[in-house]
Amino acid sequence: MSKRAKRLRKIGKVWAIVEGKLVVEGEFLPKLGDFVYNSGMEVVGVVSGIFGPVNHFFIEINPTKKTECRKDEPLYVLELEHGAKKKTIR
Repeated sequence: MSKRAKRLRKIGKVWAIVEGKLVVEGEFLPKLGDFVYNSGMEVVGVVSGIFGPVNHFFIEINPTKKTECRKDEPLYVLELEHGAKKKTIR
């Protein structure tokens, strides 16, 4: 039985906090409903929307609790690697 490796995949940096939601300037396109983590592996929130043009998109995140995120703080999704397949954790 093979062991699945987990790794953080950077989705971008916090661009702003608007009406209690985090807006991230996107680098990697997550799926709606994916959990979002900070560099300390703490759950920050859940992806609730993606908007903007394809070459410069933004990700909207509903925080799971009162989160202290700063502008330009990198955020991540967790990926499982199993052979050549990669899957994000929801």
